[in-house]
Amino acid sequence: MKAIVVDRDYGSVTPEDLEGLQKRFAEADIDLEIAHFNSEDEIIAGCQDAEAILATGNPPMTEKVLTTLPNLKIIQRFGIGVNSINLPAATKTDTVALYMPGFCVEELAAHAASLILGLTRNTAYYDREIRKGNWPKAKYYAPKSISEITIGLYGFGGSAKPLYEIFRKGFQSRVISCDPFVPESIKDQFDVEFVDFNTLLKESDVISIHAPLNEETKHIFNKEAFKKIKNDAMIINVARGPLIDEEALIQALKKGEIRFAGLDVFENEPLNVNSPLRKMDNVLLTCHSAFYGEGSKKTQLKWAFELVSQALNEKKIQKRFVANQDISKSNTEFIFE
Repeated sequence: MKAIVVDRDYGSVTPEDLEGLQKRFAEADIDLEIAHFNSEDEIIAGCQDAEAILATGNPPMTEKVLTTLPNLKIIQRFGIGVNSINLPAATKTDTVALYMPGFCVEELAAHAASLILGLTRNTAYYDREIRKGNWPKAKYYAPKSISEITIGLYGFGGSAKPLYEIFRKGFQSRVISCDPFVPESIKDQFDVEFVDFNTLLKESDVISIHAPLNEETKHIFNKEAFKKIKNDAMIINVARGPLIDEEALIQALKKGEIRFAGLDVFENEPLNVNSPLRKMDNVLLTCHSAFYGEGSKKTQLKWAFELVSQALNEKKIQKRFVANQDISKSNTEFIFE
């Protein structure tokens, strides 16, 4: 059986991690090739005999790719987002798209909290100024009291819930959320006010994004949205870069329509060296690393091995890891549990 890592150099796992995974697969009679392809055509040429593709990042799993790989049965993402996989095409070609919901929710929440507190308390600003030789004691924006701010969560999925715990139970902050897909049974378990999108924009002191990227959410935070946000508010993004119209955010920051931004993800990565965001004191930047941690990495590698080997060797798939859920109705090769 043949499996291929198609984006070795993406950076979410180390070469040593992949080599260890390769050894585990070999013990399960699966030949894992470790490669890095830069285009659809390279993936197609290099994966003709692959039964499973492992994606450490977001390689283009397009309809063109999926329809020209005759042996492909499994795509395994090393993360939560599946925006780079054409899910309808995967289902049409009888390919099961697997992902890892929940593998890094604590890390994402902790990272979002660090961005919020770093911006609120001016810690990044003070650090930069001290390193320049300055001593701006009690200067810059006067920090708000954390207990008096309203945290607005766009999306109330896995990573939003521990962030709610941090601010509602830790600091007694007010927490509101916009998420039309949360069932009432879940809402009843949390001291959260569920509001519409406009209310989230108008009432939040902090907007933290925890939603998937799709046609409905792309650029949901755009020029019009920033005009509705409080001028002294901040936006935090540990989800996917294109949920924010980056140029609109830059203009909003320049015009003072919003005070702060804490960004772990961007429309194009790496962030352009000439991006104005790099020079703004009121912006805190990290390099798509909110998922990163000892626990999340251990889970990531464990699931990558277990899910693929279970599928190829035992023909069993755990449904909660399936991104294209409809395939369980048509695919007769696997047992979906």
